[in-house]
Amino acid sequence: MERNESFPAVSFWHDSAKDFQETRNRLETDIHADVAIVGAGYTGLWTAYYLKKNNPALNIVIVEAETAGFGASGRNGGWCSAYLSGIHQWLDDPAWREDGVRLQRLMFNTVADVGQVTRAESIDCHFERSGGLEVAVLPQHMDRLQREIQQLRDLGFSEDDYRFLDAVQVRGKLNVDRALGGIHLSHCAAIHPARLALGLATTVERLGVSVFENSPVLSVNQGLLTTPHGTVKAEVVLVATEGYSDSIKGRARRLIPIHSRMVVTEPLDPDQLSEIGFKQRYCFGNLDRLVTYGQLTADNRIAFGCRGSYQFGSKIRTFHPQDPDFDLVCKTLLRFFPGLSGVAFTHAWGGCMGVTRSLRPAVSFDRNSGMGWAGGYFGNGVGAAHLAGQTLADLVAGHETDRVNTPWVNPPGKLQRWEPEPMRWLGIETRSRLMQWADQAEYRGSRLAPVYDKALEVLFP
Repeated sequence: MERNESFPAVSFWHDSAKDFQETRNRLETDIHADVAIVGAGYTGLWTAYYLKKNNPALNIVIVEAETAGFGASGRNGGWCSAYLSGIHQWLDDPAWREDGVRLQRLMFNTVADVGQVTRAESIDCHFERSGGLEVAVLPQHMDRLQREIQQLRDLGFSEDDYRFLDAVQVRGKLNVDRALGGIHLSHCAAIHPARLALGLATTVERLGVSVFENSPVLSVNQGLLTTPHGTVKAEVVLVATEGYSDSIKGRARRLIPIHSRMVVTEPLDPDQLSEIGFKQRYCFGNLDRLVTYGQLTADNRIAFGCRGSYQFGSKIRTFHPQDPDFDLVCKTLLRFFPGLSGVAFTHAWGGCMGVTRSLRPAVSFDRNSGMGWAGGYFGNGVGAAHLAGQTLADLVAGHETDRVNTPWVNPPGKLQRWEPEPMRWLGIETRSRLMQWADQAEYRGSRLAPVYDKALEVLFP
Protein backbone atom coordinates (compact mmCIF):
# COMPACT_ATOMS: atom_id res chain seq x y z
CA MET A 1 0.00 0.00 0.00
CA GLU A 2 1.56 3.27 -1.12
CA ARG A 3 0.33 6.64 -0.02
CA ASN A 4 1.36 9.89 -1.69
CA GLU A 5 2.50 12.36 1.00
CA SER A 6 1.84 15.48 -1.09
CA PHE A 7 -1.93 15.34 -1.41
CA PRO A 8 -3.78 18.49 -2.54
CA ALA A 9 -5.24 20.47 0.34
CA VAL A 10 -8.95 20.23 -0.47
CA SER A 11 -9.93 16.96 -2.18
CA PHE A 12 -9.43 14.76 -5.23
CA TRP A 13 -12.78 16.00 -6.46
CA HIS A 14 -11.62 19.63 -6.47
CA ASP A 15 -8.29 18.69 -7.97
CA SER A 16 -10.02 16.88 -10.85
CA ALA A 17 -12.59 19.62 -11.53
CA LYS A 18 -10.31 22.51 -12.34
CA ASP A 19 -11.99 23.00 -15.73
CA PHE A 20 -15.22 23.78 -13.81
CA GLN A 21 -13.77 26.28 -11.38
CA GLU A 22 -14.34 30.00 -11.84
CA THR A 23 -13.15 33.04 -9.94
CA ARG A 24 -15.98 35.02 -8.39
CA ASN A 25 -15.94 38.40 -6.70
CA ARG A 26 -16.41 38.92 -3.01
CA LEU A 27 -19.20 41.15 -1.70
CA GLU A 28 -17.73 44.67 -1.56
CA THR A 29 -20.78 46.86 -0.96
CA ASP A 30 -24.29 47.02 0.51
CA ILE A 31 -26.93 45.50 -1.77
CA HIS A 32 -30.61 44.55 -1.79
CA ALA A 33 -32.23 41.29 -2.92
CA ASP A 34 -35.53 39.46 -2.77
CA VAL A 35 -33.84 36.34 -1.39
CA ALA A 36 -30.43 36.06 0.31
CA ILE A 37 -28.87 32.63 0.78
CA VAL A 38 -25.91 31.86 3.05
CA GLY A 39 -23.76 29.07 1.62
CA ALA A 40 -22.94 27.97 -1.93
CA GLY A 41 -23.14 24.24 -1.31
CA TYR A 42 -25.80 21.91 -2.63
CA THR A 43 -28.61 23.21 -0.41
CA GLY A 44 -28.09 26.86 -1.26
CA LEU A 45 -27.50 26.20 -4.96
CA TRP A 46 -30.49 23.89 -5.44
CA THR A 47 -32.73 26.32 -3.55
CA ALA A 48 -31.61 29.17 -5.80
CA TYR A 49 -32.07 27.00 -8.89
CA TYR A 50 -35.67 26.08 -8.10
CA LEU A 51 -36.57 29.57 -6.91
CA LYS A 52 -35.40 30.94 -10.25
CA LYS A 53 -37.24 28.23 -12.15
CA ASN A 54 -40.41 29.07 -10.21
CA ASN A 55 -39.99 32.83 -10.67
CA PRO A 56 -37.26 34.09 -13.05
CA ALA A 57 -37.87 37.68 -11.92
CA LEU A 58 -36.62 37.03 -8.37
CA ASN A 59 -33.44 38.85 -7.37
CA ILE A 60 -31.42 36.15 -5.56
CA VAL A 61 -28.01 36.53 -3.92
CA ILE A 62 -25.81 33.71 -2.57
CA VAL A 63 -23.01 34.63 -0.16
CA GLU A 64 -20.24 32.06 0.40
CA ALA A 65 -17.38 32.19 2.92
CA GLU A 66 -14.98 30.26 0.68
CA THR A 67 -15.77 29.09 -2.84
CA ALA A 68 -18.74 27.22 -4.29
CA GLY A 69 -18.64 23.58 -3.25
CA PHE A 70 -15.77 24.13 -0.81
CA GLY A 71 -17.40 22.21 2.06
CA ALA A 72 -19.13 18.83 2.16
CA SER A 73 -20.65 19.37 -1.30
CA GLY A 74 -17.20 19.09 -2.86
CA ARG A 75 -15.70 16.47 -0.52
CA ASN A 76 -18.31 13.72 -0.10
CA GLY A 77 -18.37 10.14 -1.34
CA GLY A 78 -20.36 10.93 -4.46
CA TRP A 79 -23.43 8.85 -3.58
CA CYS A 80 -26.58 10.50 -4.89
CA SER A 81 -28.84 8.14 -2.99
CA ALA A 82 -32.40 7.97 -1.72
CA TYR A 83 -31.27 7.43 1.86
CA LEU A 84 -32.34 10.10 4.33
CA SER A 85 -30.57 10.04 7.70
CA GLY A 86 -32.92 9.50 10.61
CA ILE A 87 -35.93 8.55 8.50
CA HIS A 88 -36.23 5.27 10.43
CA GLN A 89 -37.45 7.32 13.41
CA TRP A 90 -40.55 8.23 11.37
CA LEU A 91 -40.87 4.82 9.69
CA ASP A 92 -40.75 3.02 13.06
CA ASP A 93 -43.42 5.25 14.64
CA PRO A 94 -46.99 4.18 13.71
CA ALA A 95 -48.16 7.79 14.08
CA TRP A 96 -45.66 8.98 11.45
CA ARG A 97 -45.18 5.86 9.33
CA GLU A 98 -47.43 6.82 6.41
CA ASP A 99 -45.82 10.26 6.15
CA GLY A 100 -42.37 8.68 6.46
CA VAL A 101 -43.08 6.31 3.57
CA ARG A 102 -44.29 9.24 1.47
CA LEU A 103 -41.08 11.15 2.27
CA GLN A 104 -39.02 8.09 1.32
CA ARG A 105 -40.76 7.89 -2.05
CA LEU A 106 -39.97 11.57 -2.64
CA MET A 107 -36.34 10.68 -1.96
CA PHE A 108 -36.60 7.93 -4.60
CA ASN A 109 -37.77 10.57 -7.08
CA THR A 110 -35.01 13.00 -6.17
CA VAL A 111 -32.27 10.72 -7.55
CA ALA A 112 -33.93 10.69 -10.96
CA ASP A 113 -34.57 14.44 -10.72
CA VAL A 114 -30.87 15.19 -10.15
CA GLY A 115 -29.99 13.16 -13.22
CA GLN A 116 -32.63 14.95 -15.30
CA VAL A 117 -31.43 18.42 -14.26
CA THR A 118 -27.77 17.64 -14.88
CA ARG A 119 -28.64 16.48 -18.39
CA ALA A 120 -30.93 19.43 -19.08
CA GLU A 121 -28.37 21.96 -17.83
CA SER A 122 -25.34 20.17 -19.34
CA ILE A 123 -23.67 19.71 -15.94
CA ASP A 124 -21.04 17.05 -16.59
CA CYS A 125 -20.85 15.54 -13.09
CA HIS A 126 -20.36 11.95 -14.27
CA PHE A 127 -23.87 10.96 -13.14
CA GLU A 128 -24.38 7.19 -13.52
CA ARG A 129 -27.33 5.43 -11.97
CA SER A 130 -25.97 1.91 -11.52
CA GLY A 131 -27.30 1.68 -7.97
CA GLY A 132 -25.74 0.98 -4.61
CA LEU A 133 -24.65 -2.28 -3.00
CA GLU A 134 -24.97 -2.81 0.75
CA VAL A 135 -22.85 -5.92 1.37
CA ALA A 136 -22.86 -8.32 4.33
CA VAL A 137 -19.48 -9.92 5.06
CA LEU A 138 -20.19 -11.38 8.52
CA PRO A 139 -23.03 -13.55 9.88
CA GLN A 140 -24.05 -10.61 12.11
CA HIS A 141 -24.24 -8.44 9.00
CA MET A 142 -26.55 -10.99 7.38
CA ASP A 143 -28.83 -10.92 10.42
CA ARG A 144 -29.07 -7.11 10.19
CA LEU A 145 -29.50 -7.23 6.42
CA GLN A 146 -32.35 -9.77 6.57
CA ARG A 147 -34.14 -7.75 9.24
CA GLU A 148 -33.69 -4.66 7.09
CA ILE A 149 -35.10 -6.21 3.94
CA GLN A 150 -38.10 -7.60 5.85
CA GLN A 151 -38.82 -4.17 7.34
CA LEU A 152 -38.64 -2.63 3.88
CA ARG A 153 -41.08 -5.19 2.50
CA ASP A 154 -43.45 -4.61 5.45
CA LEU A 155 -43.41 -0.88 4.58
CA GLY A 156 -44.47 -1.64 1.01
CA PHE A 157 -41.18 -1.14 -0.81
CA SER A 158 -40.64 -3.59 -3.65
CA GLU A 159 -37.72 -5.28 -5.40
CA ASP A 160 -37.73 -2.35 -7.80
CA ASP A 161 -36.55 -0.26 -4.83
CA TYR A 162 -34.47 -2.71 -2.75
CA ARG A 163 -33.48 -6.14 -4.06
CA PHE A 164 -32.02 -8.86 -1.85
CA LEU A 165 -28.92 -10.57 -3.28
CA ASP A 166 -27.39 -13.87 -2.18
CA ALA A 167 -23.62 -14.38 -2.10
CA VAL A 168 -23.42 -15.52 -5.74
CA GLN A 169 -25.50 -12.57 -6.92
CA VAL A 170 -23.35 -10.09 -4.99
CA ARG A 171 -20.17 -11.50 -6.52
CA GLY A 172 -21.80 -11.31 -9.95
CA LYS A 173 -21.95 -7.54 -9.46
CA LEU A 174 -18.86 -6.86 -7.32
CA ASN A 175 -16.22 -9.25 -6.02
CA VAL A 176 -16.25 -8.15 -2.37
CA ASP A 177 -14.14 -10.45 -0.23
CA ARG A 178 -16.16 -12.74 2.08
CA ALA A 179 -19.49 -11.46 0.75
CA LEU A 180 -22.41 -13.44 2.16
CA GLY A 181 -25.26 -11.42 0.70
CA GLY A 182 -26.42 -7.89 0.07
CA ILE A 183 -29.07 -5.42 -0.97
CA HIS A 184 -29.08 -3.62 -4.30
CA LEU A 185 -30.36 -0.05 -3.89
CA SER A 186 -31.78 0.93 -7.27
CA HIS A 187 -32.36 4.59 -6.36
CA CYS A 188 -28.68 5.52 -6.20
CA ALA A 189 -26.22 7.11 -8.63
CA ALA A 190 -22.48 7.70 -8.59
CA ILE A 191 -21.48 11.30 -9.23
CA HIS A 192 -18.44 13.57 -9.17
CA PRO A 193 -19.57 15.78 -6.28
CA ALA A 194 -17.41 18.85 -6.92
CA ARG A 195 -18.38 18.95 -10.59
CA LEU A 196 -22.03 18.89 -9.53
CA ALA A 197 -21.56 21.78 -7.08
CA LEU A 198 -19.46 23.86 -9.46
CA GLY A 199 -21.76 23.14 -12.37
CA LEU A 200 -24.77 24.21 -10.32
CA ALA A 201 -23.03 27.45 -9.38
CA THR A 202 -22.42 28.23 -13.06
CA THR A 203 -26.00 27.27 -13.90
CA VAL A 204 -27.65 29.53 -11.32
CA GLU A 205 -25.41 32.42 -12.38
CA ARG A 206 -26.56 31.89 -15.97
CA LEU A 207 -30.14 32.09 -14.67
CA GLY A 208 -29.37 35.46 -13.06
CA VAL A 209 -28.38 34.56 -9.48
CA SER A 210 -25.50 36.60 -8.00
CA VAL A 211 -22.88 34.42 -6.27
CA PHE A 212 -20.29 36.12 -4.04
CA GLU A 213 -17.34 34.09 -2.79
CA ASN A 214 -14.74 34.72 -0.07
CA SER A 215 -17.43 36.65 1.79
CA PRO A 216 -17.94 35.06 5.22
CA VAL A 217 -21.25 35.98 6.84
CA LEU A 218 -20.62 37.38 10.32
CA SER A 219 -24.24 37.61 11.42
CA VAL A 220 -27.69 36.61 10.21
CA ASN A 221 -30.69 38.69 11.22
CA GLN A 222 -34.20 39.08 9.96
CA GLY A 223 -33.85 40.74 6.57
CA LEU A 224 -30.08 41.31 6.84
CA LEU A 225 -26.77 39.49 6.25
CA THR A 226 -23.54 41.13 7.36
CA THR A 227 -20.12 40.32 5.86
CA PRO A 228 -16.74 42.02 6.43
CA HIS A 229 -17.10 44.26 3.38
CA GLY A 230 -20.82 44.57 2.69
CA THR A 231 -24.37 43.69 3.64
CA VAL A 232 -27.35 42.12 1.93
CA LYS A 233 -30.85 43.30 2.79
CA ALA A 234 -33.56 40.89 1.72
CA GLU A 235 -37.16 39.99 2.46
CA VAL A 236 -36.18 36.31 2.70
CA VAL A 237 -32.98 35.02 4.33
CA LEU A 238 -32.09 31.33 4.05
CA VAL A 239 -29.19 29.65 5.85
CA ALA A 240 -27.51 26.63 4.25
CA THR A 241 -24.23 26.30 6.11
CA GLU A 242 -24.33 22.67 7.35
CA GLY A 243 -21.22 21.75 9.37
CA TYR A 244 -19.94 25.33 9.24
CA SER A 245 -22.97 26.78 11.04
CA ASP A 246 -21.00 27.48 14.24
CA SER A 247 -18.98 30.10 12.35
CA ILE A 248 -21.95 32.48 12.37
CA LYS A 249 -22.66 34.50 15.49
CA GLY A 250 -25.62 33.22 17.48
CA ARG A 251 -25.85 29.84 15.73
CA ALA A 252 -23.61 27.80 18.01
CA ARG A 253 -24.63 24.23 18.85
CA ARG A 254 -27.50 24.12 16.35
CA LEU A 255 -25.56 21.87 13.97
CA ILE A 256 -22.22 20.40 14.91
CA PRO A 257 -19.45 19.27 12.53
CA ILE A 258 -18.67 15.56 12.31
CA HIS A 259 -15.59 14.82 10.20
CA SER A 260 -15.13 12.03 7.69
CA ARG A 261 -12.04 10.91 5.78
CA MET A 262 -11.61 9.75 2.19
CA VAL A 263 -8.90 8.37 -0.06
CA VAL A 264 -8.72 7.64 -3.77
CA THR A 265 -6.57 5.17 -5.65
CA GLU A 266 -4.56 5.65 -8.79
CA PRO A 267 -6.53 4.74 -11.97
CA LEU A 268 -6.98 0.97 -12.06
CA ASP A 269 -5.94 -1.04 -15.11
CA PRO A 270 -8.24 -3.62 -16.77
CA ASP A 271 -6.69 -6.52 -14.83
CA GLN A 272 -7.26 -4.78 -11.50
CA LEU A 273 -10.86 -3.94 -12.44
CA SER A 274 -11.42 -7.56 -13.46
CA GLU A 275 -9.95 -8.75 -10.14
CA ILE A 276 -12.53 -6.80 -8.13
CA GLY A 277 -15.34 -7.41 -10.60
CA PHE A 278 -16.39 -3.85 -11.38
CA LYS A 279 -18.62 -3.92 -14.45
CA GLN A 280 -20.60 -0.79 -13.57
CA ARG A 281 -19.99 2.22 -11.32
CA TYR A 282 -21.73 0.78 -8.29
CA CYS A 283 -21.64 2.68 -5.03
CA PHE A 284 -20.76 0.18 -2.31
CA GLY A 285 -20.46 -0.23 1.44
CA ASN A 286 -20.95 -2.86 4.13
CA LEU A 287 -22.98 -3.10 7.32
CA ASP A 288 -20.36 -1.91 9.80
CA ARG A 289 -21.74 0.44 12.43
CA LEU A 290 -19.09 3.01 11.47
CA VAL A 291 -20.20 3.69 7.91
CA THR A 292 -18.12 2.71 4.87
CA TYR A 293 -18.77 4.11 1.40
CA GLY A 294 -17.05 3.82 -1.95
CA GLN A 295 -17.52 4.21 -5.67
CA LEU A 296 -15.71 3.64 -8.94
CA THR A 297 -14.98 7.03 -10.49
CA ALA A 298 -15.42 7.82 -14.17
CA ASP A 299 -11.63 7.51 -14.66
CA ASN A 300 -11.52 4.07 -12.98
CA ARG A 301 -10.26 5.00 -9.53
CA ILE A 302 -11.87 3.84 -6.31
CA ALA A 303 -12.89 6.70 -4.03
CA PHE A 304 -13.50 5.38 -0.54
CA GLY A 305 -14.29 6.77 2.88
CA CYS A 306 -15.17 5.68 6.37
CA ARG A 307 -15.25 6.72 10.00
CA GLY A 308 -16.43 9.91 11.60
CA SER A 309 -14.95 12.03 14.35
CA TYR A 310 -15.84 15.07 16.40
CA GLN A 311 -13.40 17.74 17.58
CA PHE A 312 -13.80 19.25 21.04
CA GLY A 313 -15.62 22.58 20.92
CA SER A 314 -17.02 21.89 17.42
CA LYS A 315 -13.70 22.84 15.84
CA ILE A 316 -13.33 22.40 12.10
CA ARG A 317 -10.49 19.98 11.46
CA THR A 318 -7.66 20.67 9.01
CA PHE A 319 -6.43 17.38 7.57
CA HIS A 320 -2.81 16.50 6.84
CA PRO A 321 -1.44 13.69 4.67
CA GLN A 322 0.43 12.26 7.68
CA ASP A 323 -2.84 11.69 9.60
CA PRO A 324 -2.68 8.00 10.66
CA ASP A 325 -6.45 7.68 10.23
CA PHE A 326 -5.92 7.76 6.47
CA ASP A 327 -3.95 4.50 6.75
CA LEU A 328 -6.97 2.98 8.47
CA VAL A 329 -9.23 4.12 5.60
CA CYS A 330 -6.85 2.52 3.07
CA LYS A 331 -6.75 -0.74 5.05
CA THR A 332 -10.54 -0.79 5.30
CA LEU A 333 -10.84 -0.54 1.51
CA LEU A 334 -8.34 -3.39 1.10
CA ARG A 335 -10.54 -5.49 3.39
CA PHE A 336 -13.20 -5.22 0.65
CA PHE A 337 -10.72 -5.98 -2.15
CA PRO A 338 -7.52 -7.73 -0.94
CA GLY A 339 -6.45 -8.15 -4.56
CA LEU A 340 -5.67 -4.43 -4.68
CA SER A 341 -2.83 -4.82 -2.17
CA GLY A 342 0.03 -2.63 -3.40
CA VAL A 343 -2.21 -0.14 -5.20
CA ALA A 344 -1.13 3.49 -4.86
CA PHE A 345 -3.40 6.07 -3.24
CA THR A 346 -2.99 9.47 -4.86
CA HIS A 347 -5.23 11.69 -2.72
CA ALA A 348 -6.56 11.79 0.84
CA TRP A 349 -8.81 14.44 2.35
CA GLY A 350 -11.38 15.10 5.01
CA GLY A 351 -14.37 17.30 5.58
CA CYS A 352 -17.23 17.94 7.95
CA MET A 353 -20.92 17.19 7.78
CA GLY A 354 -23.64 18.94 9.76
CA VAL A 355 -25.53 17.00 12.44
CA THR A 356 -28.57 18.12 14.42
CA ARG A 357 -29.22 17.00 18.01
CA SER A 358 -32.14 14.85 16.83
CA LEU A 359 -29.82 13.18 14.27
CA ARG A 360 -32.45 14.05 11.65
CA PRO A 361 -32.27 16.67 8.89
CA ALA A 362 -34.88 19.39 8.65
CA VAL A 363 -36.26 22.05 6.32
CA SER A 364 -37.63 25.11 8.07
CA PHE A 365 -39.23 28.36 6.91
CA ASP A 366 -41.14 31.03 8.83
CA ARG A 367 -43.19 33.15 6.47
CA ASN A 368 -43.72 35.90 9.05
CA SER A 369 -40.01 36.56 9.55
CA GLY A 370 -38.84 35.43 6.12
CA MET A 371 -36.18 33.28 7.79
CA GLY A 372 -35.42 29.70 6.82
CA TRP A 373 -32.77 27.01 6.83
CA ALA A 374 -32.15 23.41 5.80
CA GLY A 375 -29.50 20.88 6.68
CA GLY A 376 -28.34 18.28 9.18
CA TYR A 377 -28.01 15.55 6.55
CA PHE A 378 -25.50 13.57 8.68
CA GLY A 379 -23.40 12.44 5.70
CA ASN A 380 -26.25 11.66 3.30
CA GLY A 381 -26.69 15.07 1.77
CA VAL A 382 -26.25 14.70 -1.99
CA GLY A 383 -29.80 13.55 -2.65
CA ALA A 384 -31.32 15.05 0.49
CA ALA A 385 -29.99 18.55 -0.24
CA HIS A 386 -31.69 18.45 -3.63
CA LEU A 387 -35.07 17.61 -2.09
CA ALA A 388 -34.43 20.23 0.61
CA GLY A 389 -33.72 22.85 -2.05
CA GLN A 390 -36.92 21.99 -3.92
CA THR A 391 -38.85 22.13 -0.66
CA LEU A 392 -37.40 25.45 0.51
CA ALA A 393 -38.22 26.94 -2.89
CA ASP A 394 -41.82 25.70 -2.54
CA LEU A 395 -42.09 27.15 0.97
CA VAL A 396 -40.73 30.55 -0.07
CA ALA A 397 -43.01 30.67 -3.10
CA GLY A 398 -46.02 29.56 -1.04
CA HIS A 399 -46.64 26.53 -3.24
CA GLU A 400 -48.72 23.77 -1.65
CA THR A 401 -46.95 20.60 -2.80
CA ASP A 402 -46.43 17.07 -1.47
CA ARG A 403 -42.92 18.15 -0.52
CA VAL A 404 -43.99 20.80 1.99
CA ASN A 405 -46.26 18.35 3.83
CA THR A 406 -43.65 15.87 5.03
CA PRO A 407 -42.29 15.12 8.52
CA TRP A 408 -38.96 16.91 8.09
CA VAL A 409 -40.58 20.25 7.17
CA ASN A 410 -41.00 22.65 10.09
CA PRO A 411 -40.82 19.83 12.68
CA PRO A 412 -42.64 20.62 15.94
CA GLY A 413 -40.70 22.48 18.62
CA LYS A 414 -37.57 24.56 18.31
CA LEU A 415 -34.34 23.14 16.95
CA GLN A 416 -32.78 21.50 20.00
CA ARG A 417 -29.24 22.65 20.67
CA TRP A 418 -26.44 20.24 21.47
CA GLU A 419 -25.19 20.00 25.05
CA PRO A 420 -22.36 22.34 26.11
CA GLU A 421 -18.82 21.03 26.41
CA PRO A 422 -17.44 18.78 27.78
CA MET A 423 -20.69 16.76 27.82
CA ARG A 424 -21.03 17.06 24.03
CA TRP A 425 -17.56 15.66 23.33
CA LEU A 426 -17.87 12.92 25.97
CA GLY A 427 -21.20 11.69 24.62
CA ILE A 428 -20.17 11.66 20.97
CA GLU A 429 -16.77 10.11 21.71
CA THR A 430 -18.31 7.39 23.89
CA ARG A 431 -20.86 6.46 21.23
CA SER A 432 -18.18 6.39 18.52
CA ARG A 433 -15.86 4.19 20.60
CA LEU A 434 -18.63 1.72 21.43
CA MET A 435 -19.56 1.42 17.76
CA GLN A 436 -15.91 0.90 16.82
CA TRP A 437 -15.41 -1.74 19.53
CA ALA A 438 -18.60 -3.54 18.51
CA ASP A 439 -17.41 -3.71 14.88
CA GLN A 440 -13.97 -4.94 15.90
CA ALA A 441 -15.48 -7.57 18.20
CA GLU A 442 -17.64 -8.91 15.36
CA TYR A 443 -14.67 -9.25 13.03
CA ARG A 444 -12.71 -11.07 15.78
CA GLY A 445 -15.64 -13.34 16.54
CA SER A 446 -15.65 -12.06 20.12
CA ARG A 447 -18.64 -12.54 22.41
CA LEU A 448 -18.22 -8.93 23.52
CA ALA A 449 -20.05 -7.58 20.44
CA PRO A 450 -23.55 -8.01 22.00
CA VAL A 451 -22.26 -6.38 25.20
CA TYR A 452 -21.21 -3.28 23.27
CA ASP A 453 -24.54 -3.31 21.42
CA LYS A 454 -26.42 -3.41 24.69
CA ALA A 455 -24.35 -0.51 26.04
CA LEU A 456 -25.20 1.49 22.91
CA GLU A 457 -28.89 0.69 23.32
CA VAL A 458 -28.92 1.75 26.98
CA LEU A 459 -26.74 4.85 26.72
CA PHE A 460 -27.93 6.10 23.32
CA PRO A 461 -31.47 4.82 22.76
